[in-house]
Parts: sequence; C-alpha cells; structure tokens
Amino acid sequence: MLPYLKEGDIVFFKNYKKNKSILKNRQIVIFIHPLKNKKLIKRINSVHQNNIEVLGDNVKFSDDSNKFGLINNENIIGIFSSKLIIPKLKNFLIQKNRSTSLNPK
Repeated sequence: MLPYLKEGDIVFFKNYKKNKSILKNRQIVIFIHPLKNKKLIKRINSVHQNNIEVLGDNVKFSDDSNKFGLINNENIIGIFSSKLIIPKLKNFLIQKNRSTSLNPK
C-alpha cells in the first residue's frame, strides 16, 4: 500500500480521550513510541481492550507493532482527522522551516 501521509504533510487531529474516544480498525492515530519516546503516526490494524496494534502503510520500511508490539491506549495522543492538501501553502511552510536568515544589505 502506498503511504497516505508523507513527511512534511500537515495533519489535523482530535485529542484522544480515554473512555470517550472510539478507536476503530483503519483509523490513523498519533501516539508516543513505547521504546523511543517520540511521536509516531500509524494506522490501527486491530483494537484490543486497552491496547492497539498499529501498522504503517509502507509495511516494508515501517517502525510499527511488528517491531515494538502493542500500544497501550494511554500512549495515544490523538486521532487523525484530515491533512492539508494545498500544495503551494505546504511548500511555502516547508521552505520557511528550511530557510536560513539572510542579512539584508
């Protein structure tokens, strides 16, 4: 499967609220990696009582549940809702992040 999200995409999400948010297979979630203490965004493959299994869309190269196991629901930050698809704005924001300050003369 081709990745739905690419590096540099701007995403929007709803905050995950334990016992209030409903998690479903195929949803995309943002969570804290259980071993590396960094944020990841992956698709839910299966939902268990207090855990989820996540897989990346590019399974061959993905750091997902195949490598680190199930994610405790307490590590979930949010549920993906949409992404920004305005190419000119996205390119502008990416270039602005990569630009260096110039000294005007």
